[in-house]
Order: sequence, then C-alpha cells, then structure tokens
Amino acid sequence: MMPNNRRIAEQRLLSLKRRFKTSEQYRQEYVKFMNEILERNYAEEVPLEELEPSEGSTWYIPHHGVYHPKKKTLRVVFDCGATYKGISLNSKLLQGPDLTSSLIGVLLRFRQKPIGIMADIKSMFHQVRVANSDVNYLRFLWWPQGDFTQNPKEYRMLVHIFGAVSSPSCANFALQKTADDNELFYHPQVVNTIRESFYVDDCVKSVATEAEAVQLVKDLTALCNKGGFELTKWISNSRTVIASIPENQRAKEIRTLDLDKDHLPTERALGLEWCVNSDRFQFNIAIKPKPYTRRGILSVSSSIFDPFGFLAPFILPAKQILQELCKKGYGWDEPLPHAVTQQWTEWINGLEKDQVFQCCTLYQTKGFQNDC
Repeated sequence: MMPNNRRIAEQRLLSLKRRFKTSEQYRQEYVKFMNEILERNYAEEVPLEELEPSEGSTWYIPHHGVYHPKKKTLRVVFDCGATYKGISLNSKLLQGPDLTSSLIGVLLRFRQKPIGIMADIKSMFHQVRVANSDVNYLRFLWWPQGDFTQNPKEYRMLVHIFGAVSSPSCANFALQKTADDNELFYHPQVVNTIRESFYVDDCVKSVATEAEAVQLVKDLTALCNKGGFELTKWISNSRTVIASIPENQRAKEIRTLDLDKDHLPTERALGLEWCVNSDRFQFNIAIKPKPYTRRGILSVSSSIFDPFGFLAPFILPAKQILQELCKKGYGWDEPLPHAVTQQWTEWINGLEKDQVFQCCTLYQTKGFQNDC
C-alpha cells in the first residue's frame, strides 16, 4: 500500500522546468531521451480509464538527467529512492538474489586465452517487461513532446528501470533463463558464456582461435536475441574477428577504422582500460585535487579502481600514511603535519609523472588445457 505522492513528482517537474529554461541543450537532450523510451514502447501514456489512481496501488517516480562523466551523454534517471511520508519505491521492493557473476572471475576468464572479445547488451533493463499488475507503481509526469508550456500528462514505465533495487536481479534472471531455455540448441561454450562471462550487461570473453571467436560472436548474438537482448558495441583484439562483425554492431570507436593499418583504440572493460592494440590492461590515473587531510588522502587512494591489485605497490605508501595518521589520532579534517604533507606531495607527484601504467595479460601457459 503506497501513499499518493503525486505532489512530490509535480514539485520535481517544476524544478526540471526551471532547468529547461536556463539550458536549451539540456532540454533538447532530455526530450530526445524521453521520446526514445516512448517510441520504443518502454513507456506509455496512462489510458484515460486508468487515470484515477487506485488507493495504495499507484506511485509517481520523479526523474532528472545525469551526464555520463566520460561519454558526456545524458541519461534520464528515475529516482526510486525519493521518499514521501518516509516511504520510497525502493524501500518496498525486494532486491532479489545476486545473480551477477564474480567480477574477478569474469576478468580472469577474459584473460585466459589469446583472442579477446567484448560486447554490451543494449539497454538491458529495458528489455525485461514489468508485470501489468505493477506498472502503475512506475508512473511519472512528463510534457507531450517535451513542450513544458503544456500541462504535464501521466505516463508509466512498462519495463524495469535503472535505479530500482530489483532491476539487476530481474534482468540477470531473464538473461540466465534465455540460456537455460535454449541450451539444447547451442554449443555448451555459447551457453556457458552467458552464465559465466557476463557482468550485468557487459560480455567479456576469451577463446583460443580467431575462427572460434568469429563463430562465438554469431552464436552468442543469436542466442541473446532469443530472449530479446541485442548485443552491440563488439570489439576484439583480432582484426579478423572485427572484420566479421557488421559495422553497425561494432563499437563506435572502430566503425570507421581502416583495419589494415589503423591502431585499435583503448576500451573500458569492467572498469579497467583495455588497450586493444597492445592487448594489455592499463591504468590512466587522473588525481582530482583534494584537501591535504586524512579524509582527502583516503578519497584519493580509494578512487583508484584496481580489482586485480596490480597497483598495490604504488598505493601501499598512501595506505601507510593513513595508517600512521590513524595511530596518532588525527581527525578526518585536521591539517596534516609538515612532514606528512611533504610525503603525500611526493606520492602525488610520482603518480603524475607516470600516469599510465600497463600490465601484461594473464594468458594460460603453453600446453595448459584445463578450463577454469
């Protein structure tokens, strides 16, 4: 039983309207995003006969735009954590079991064999429908065609959305169910790729030969399509494999490349940078300025994503500084003594001199046949 929180959604929409008036580019990108989810039938206008909300079975989700920090593209985020009378949608949803494969396991398998391939499921959460009995808990307010001079209308999402705590489990279940339902029609390697080499919507996989990779790309694409999942943004460290993939299904950065002579780009692989051309992981460390305090040191050292621990020798001095400050009882925002400030400055300068670290891949040794 949910309270009628329409007033909160109206207030947030007024804030969005003010933002639209100050930034035309923001408005255009926002309208484009909303038009796309309506055109793709991810959402619909609430039918007239259902406009009157049923008591306790309707919830309005505020929304706002967020720019991707690297791609600089705008995504509209539905705020499932927004509260009204102490209640939010997320507080009433069951999270479900964690069906996501281990990050370390996926990355290790990705570097197990010499031919690496990587792809992404397009709008994964949006490919999984919400039961008709639940769609009214996903209502939102919006102006037709983004024209904020009109009165807003009521819409509702028909699919699982980013921000809902249940979405990852539901989407992963649907993907795994696709593999289970079709395991008799595809090679075990294809089915196991879905079960073991996906981290949410990212597929990262390695195989022994180019021919094997070409066939796996075709079969994996076909199997995912059985469940309504479209694999896009394909990339590989093999130019032969890339050439076998239709241009519109390749990663954007390699669609216009001359595969005979151009260098392959660097791509992000589950938070790591994969230099496809040299087939190595690399860490491009950009340190944001932080106060010279215990809190600032922790913020900087924790911002370096390194699941394998490749950078442990470089990060250890920062952790030692933190350990000493903790032992001496320094507060989180207390200024550092001169000696520690000098030590921290030297560590920062050392990182800035060698911002890019490259690490060799984790291939099997020759003759090692066991699969992990």
